[in-house]
Amino acid sequence: MNNTQKSLIAILICYFSWGLFPIYFKLLKEIGAYEVLAMRIICSFVFMIIVVAIAKNKKSIFNEITTLWKNKKSVLLLVLASFLITLNWLTYIIAVNTNHVLEASFGYYLNPIVTIILAVVFLKEKLTRTQTIACLCVGGSLIYLFVSLGSLPWISILLALSFGLYSLCKKKIVLSPKASLLIETAIVSPIALIYMGYLSSNNSITFYSFGTDTLVYLLLSGVITAVPLMLFAKGATAIPLYILGILQYLPPTMQFFIGIFVYGEVLSIQKLISFSIIWVAVAVFCYSAVISMKKQNLINESHKK
Repeated sequence: MNNTQKSLIAILICYFSWGLFPIYFKLLKEIGAYEVLAMRIICSFVFMIIVVAIAKNKKSIFNEITTLWKNKKSVLLLVLASFLITLNWLTYIIAVNTNHVLEASFGYYLNPIVTIILAVVFLKEKLTRTQTIACLCVGGSLIYLFVSLGSLPWISILLALSFGLYSLCKKKIVLSPKASLLIETAIVSPIALIYMGYLSSNNSITFYSFGTDTLVYLLLSGVITAVPLMLFAKGATAIPLYILGILQYLPPTMQFFIGIFVYGEVLSIQKLISFSIIWVAVAVFCYSAVISMKKQNLINESHKK
């Protein structure tokens, strides 16, 4: 098995893991969302300490962290990124445990296109014609939902915006995934610990009240969070960007079907129409990625000649 095949397997395991997240977090539905979030942060931090401690390249990881702290702008961006990904995690936990899996999947369909819009606004990147069409589809979908339902899908918007802004912050910081996740969880862990301390002082901690299975699921949240991210980092470098761009729609598609067929969420005609518009945007986005990659390959071949 060559490196590309190994990378593809790593990416597929990562995306399948993310696609199954609704099932995992439904196992914790009896626990309050903020308590689940706090424990997820703490367990992720502890897990990353263990990962870094046994890593062969731990010296280079510590060198990365030392270098980062010398750059105030990078530190501020990483602090902001930490709070944005925390907001994303909280929104997702609330979405799953309040039976809004479809709305969560909608948010992750939106995310890549929202990321493009943020790049145009903040990084002054230019849109291609196909990307412009995809963005217009997203706008049309949201306007249709607002007009037909009288409200916007705030869970979807929060998920897409928080992760899009998180990605934008991370784009400005050069860090390995292990170093990045260690620092991000270290930044928000004190807040999580204070919150758990507050719950403890009021005898309001509930996670140990629902049996051993629930406790194990909660303690595994660190592994569930960190491993897919590290698999993604391992696989993303050796896979063509257009394949990565297309495969990123696997998790929200899985979540969409889980929401309907596993948890029986209702797909109203308004939501179906809105999803259909987004699927057009996804098709356009994927087409754009394939065309861009073909053009890049032609350029590379011409340079070789």
